[in-house]
Amino acid sequence: MKEILLISGKGGTGKTSLTSSFIYFADNCIACDYDVDASNLPILLQPQKLKGFDFSAGETAWIDEDSCISCGVCAALCRFEAIDSNYQVLPLPCEGCGFCSYICPVQAITMRPRPSGRWFSGVSQENQPVFFAELRPGEENSGKLVAQVKTMARKTAEEKEIPLIIADGPPGIGCAVISSMVGVDLVVLVTEPSGSGFHDLQRVSQLMRLRGMKGVIIINKWDLNPKICEEIEDWALKNNIAVAGRVAFSTEIAESITKAKIPGANGQIKEMLFPLWENIIKQLDL
Repeated sequence: MKEILLISGKGGTGKTSLTSSFIYFADNCIACDYDVDASNLPILLQPQKLKGFDFSAGETAWIDEDSCISCGVCAALCRFEAIDSNYQVLPLPCEGCGFCSYICPVQAITMRPRPSGRWFSGVSQENQPVFFAELRPGEENSGKLVAQVKTMARKTAEEKEIPLIIADGPPGIGCAVISSMVGVDLVVLVTEPSGSGFHDLQRVSQLMRLRGMKGVIIINKWDLNPKICEEIEDWALKNNIAVAGRVAFSTEIAESITKAKIPGANGQIKEMLFPLWENIIKQLDL
């Protein structure tokens, strides 16, 4: 089993458009979206037969009213001010540290799992398994939720003997990105020819190299700034990172996205993107 991960140092580079198209081109694969803060891949794949599962990345305190003696110790000592005058726990400020349960003289306080988000499984219109997740606003531990999605995708791949996982990763270089890189065979760095795009490409490539991973670059909308595109290619050559190809700006791709359609399913767009997919497969040695 092999895994391809598409990431970018910033949002808006066209990463999800390319990911959905490569999933469409693949004969037999599992589709994953590791961007748990803003999952967009399911919008294009439109998976059916969805099943949702709760995810908890921490705990919150709970006070048993029948056992509580209203002594006020917990409210007085909670440094997060998460217990009000009625001795009710306020979910938002509660950090789940468990100190209140430790100091309660009558053991009226217990720690319970806090709902942090949900992860989902389904089947795409091409009959490919799809996994993605949604982290609740303000919740932390996005890396743990990514790990949950990745674990289930890999388990399904082994059980069904599916040889390839194609994943749409989150932007940036944070915990979710680091978690999404675990066990990946090839990282596809999607960038755009802008100053910020080039800068963030360099940042995420450093993370890739620190983890000893193999990667290739795709320059999307290259014709919007050919000068920076050439600078990116020169930089990639000096840093021994292969360039899988360029993608010109395309109104057809933009129209496909606005209609929630996979760009690569369009014949004209497929002619433009399929050579990139072939280059990626060569790098993966499939």
